[in-house]
Amino acid sequence: MVIVTKPSGQNIVANFKKEKVMKKVFTVALLCACLVGCNGSGSSGGDIDKIIAAKARVRSMVNYPDTLSFHNMSTSVSGNTVTLKFTAKNAFGVPETHVMDIEVN
Repeated sequence: MVIVTKPSGQNIVANFKKEKVMKKVFTVALLCACLVGCNGSGSSGGDIDKIIAAKARVRSMVNYPDTLSFHNMSTSVSGNTVTLKFTAKNAFGVPETHVMDIEVN
């Protein structure tokens, strides 16, 4: 024998309120996690200026600057040295990937 019961109206309202509160708590927790995670762990303004200067120097050194493509996820800054990974066509027009350390001030 199977007994089927219907929830009362009060239980439906209580469940709805719990879901609504849980969504708000989750949203606030997610917002807090984003704010805590984004407190300056990225590049500083000085690092960004160094990267821009290094990219400009690389652009002036390659044979075909219009084919230049930087691998931004491989870019790093250590003191005044910027390490860039990039792909550009060589003198024969063949794309080559290079990793270069560039000293900037």
